[in-house]
Amino acid sequence: MQQLSNEVYTRKTAVVERIVQFGTGNFLRAFVDWLIHEANLQQQQDLGIVIVQSTSGSTSEVINAQDGLYTLVTQGIQNGQQVNYEQVIESVSRSISLQNQYEEYMKLAVSEDLQYVVSNTTEAGIVYEQLPFDAQPSTNFVANVTHFLWKRYETFGADPSKGLIFLPCELIEQNGTALKNGIVSYANAWDLGQSFIDWVTGANTFCNTLVDRIVPGFPKSQYEELTLKLGYEDKLLVAAEPYYIWVIENEEALHSFPLVNNQFEVKLVDDLSYYRERKVKMLNGAHSALTPLAILLDTDTVGQVMEHSKLRPFVQRLLVQEVIPTINGDKEQLMTYQQAILERFENPFIAHYVKSIALNALAKFKTRNIPSLLAYYKQYATLPKHLTTALAAWIYLYQTPEVFSPQDAPEAIEQIKGKPLADVLSNENLWGIDLTTIPQLEQFVGEAITAFKESQTAQFIAELEEEALGL
Repeated sequence: MQQLSNEVYTRKTAVVERIVQFGTGNFLRAFVDWLIHEANLQQQQDLGIVIVQSTSGSTSEVINAQDGLYTLVTQGIQNGQQVNYEQVIESVSRSISLQNQYEEYMKLAVSEDLQYVVSNTTEAGIVYEQLPFDAQPSTNFVANVTHFLWKRYETFGADPSKGLIFLPCELIEQNGTALKNGIVSYANAWDLGQSFIDWVTGANTFCNTLVDRIVPGFPKSQYEELTLKLGYEDKLLVAAEPYYIWVIENEEALHSFPLVNNQFEVKLVDDLSYYRERKVKMLNGAHSALTPLAILLDTDTVGQVMEHSKLRPFVQRLLVQEVIPTINGDKEQLMTYQQAILERFENPFIAHYVKSIALNALAKFKTRNIPSLLAYYKQYATLPKHLTTALAAWIYLYQTPEVFSPQDAPEAIEQIKGKPLADVLSNENLWGIDLTTIPQLEQFVGEAITAFKESQTAQFIAELEEEALGL
C-alpha cells in the first residue's frame, strides 16, 4: 500500500508559506495546522505552514516524504453525539530540520511572504540560557528565534512591515511576553544593538495565548483498521477530540487573522486570565480531584470514572457546587463548559489513565484545587467537602506506600510521608497556606482518612452526596 503523498491524494487548496511553526509534534498538527487547513477551505485562504524541527529525529523527513500531508482522526463526544471521522490536512507545505538544513532556515527568515510564527516547545521551551552568539543552530528555542529575527532585521533593516505575529502555544502564563523578554535578553547578551531591540518589540507582535484540546496522538491500536479504510499508509496519523478553544489576548494586529470569526472557537480577549482560571480550576482541577478517589476505588481511567456510580456524581457536584461559584463569570457559560468537560471525560476513544494524572500530584493540587477550596470557604464560611475529600485522599495515598507509590519530587514526598496530619496541613510549602487555620478542615480530613483506611471510600462519597442532596 502506498504512503500518503501528492501521488495518492489530490490537494483542494494551494498555499503560500506565510507561517513558521516551531514544533513537529502531534498537538500543533491536530490543533493549529488543522485550523489553518479549515480556514483555507472555508475562506479561500492560502496560508501555508513550514514546520521547523529543532530536535533530532526523522519526523521532518517523514513530513517531506508525505509532501506535508497527514490524516487527522477526530474522535469523541460532541453535543451528546459520538463523533468519529478522518480528514487529510493540507496546510503544511514542508519541514526544515534545523540541525541539517540551517541554510534553509535562514532563507526562510528573509521570506517576504511570512506573517505568523506558532510554536509548542513544551513548558520548558521558552527559557533563556547563557549561550554564545555563534552557537547556532541551538537546542534553545528562544535563541533560534532570536537568530531568525536578527537575519530578518539584517536583510530588511528596521522596516516595521517586516515584523511577524507570534502565537506561542506553550502552556505557561504570559507565553508571548515570556518569549519577547527572552529574545530581548539574547539581544542584550549578544550586543545586537538598541535598534534591533526596538524593531523586535515594536514591529513584531507577541501574543499571550491559551490553547485547549486533548490530542492523544498516534492511534496505534487503530492503525491497521484505519489504513485499510483510508487506502494508504500514513506515518503521521494523529487523533484528537472534537473540543477545542484558542484564546488570544486582543492585539490589533490580529483583527484580520482568518481564524477570528464566528466559524472557529478562536477568541480575541482583552485579558485571558478568566479563561486560564476556568481551565485550571475546572478541567485540570477536576482531573486532580477525581484521581486519588479513582485510585482508591480501583478505577483506571477517566472514562471509567464517568461510568462509576459514585465517582461521576462526585465530579459533577464538585464542579457545579464548589468550583463554579468561585469563578467570576457568566454562570450559564460556566455550566456549558462543565457539560463539555464531562463529555470530554466520557470520550470512549481515549484511555486517559488516572495514574498519569497522578504525576507530581501535590504541586498540581496546590495550583489547581487549593485556590478553589480557599475561595469557597471565604465566600460561604463552610468547607467545600468534595474538594476537601480529594485533599484527604491525596494525603492518605502519599502516606500509604502499600496502596500507592507517589511519582513526585523527593522533597515533596518527604514533607508528607509519616508526618502527623497537623504538620502536613500546616505546611505552607505544600499548599501555599497553613490549612489548619481553616476551621473544621483538619477534623474533616482526619475523618475522611479514617474512612479510606477502613476501605469505606465508596460509602464516604455516598454520604457526601446524600448530604449535598439534603437526604
